[in-house]
Amino acid sequence: MPSIPRRLKQLDKMLAGLPDDIDPMLVSELDGYLAGIIVCPDLIMPGEWLPLVWGGGDEDSAPVFEDLAQAEKIAGLIMEHYNATIGDLTEGRYAPVFDVDPRHDEVLWEFWIDGFATAMALRPDSWMTIAASSDDDTRAALSGLITLGAIGRRESDLSETEIDELTDLAPDLIVHWVDTLNAWRLRQSTTPPPQRGNFGRVGRNDPCPCGSGKKYKKCCGLN
Repeated sequence: MPSIPRRLKQLDKMLAGLPDDIDPMLVSELDGYLAGIIVCPDLIMPGEWLPLVWGGGDEDSAPVFEDLAQAEKIAGLIMEHYNATIGDLTEGRYAPVFDVDPRHDEVLWEFWIDGFATAMALRPDSWMTIAASSDDDTRAALSGLITLGAIGRRESDLSETEIDELTDLAPDLIVHWVDTLNAWRLRQSTTPPPQRGNFGRVGRNDPCPCGSGKKYKKCCGLN
């Protein structure tokens, strides 16, 4: 992975240190996920999308975190990147976080697009409002990202030549298409903008930040 902010290096290390069976997101996947959350036509609150980053949300699953401090630190770093991404998109300087294969300097955009697709799956109907009613550029941006998702999953019906061309252009196209979707969202007066948020301290009787739906003291707070 090329040079990334210190917070993302720390977050990458902390996510990798979580239990092996929960399959937390990679940082590049998380970056695509957050981009999808932010440019989604509907506002999605952190309480819904945040647990998916570390595989939380299953009421019957074992506690994800070692203690409250670890939970707050990881969630705080995620929210910090969420806020930074909102700022970058608003100011027109969004730069996706892509992994790079050092053997060939190949940009591995597929992890990013997996994260974006996960965000889209949270509100599939709302994304269809873009396909049905928006301008040509915005429809093309959405269609392009969906096409890249199919290529990344090896489910595309395109020819090998077309796939190779899109694969080579994908890193630049992703930037353009995300900017286009964000501009469309900002033009929609009925869609509340995503708010910069903070992850404050959690009390023992508050909902556990792992997303299980239990109180913290009866979930991750047991450790």
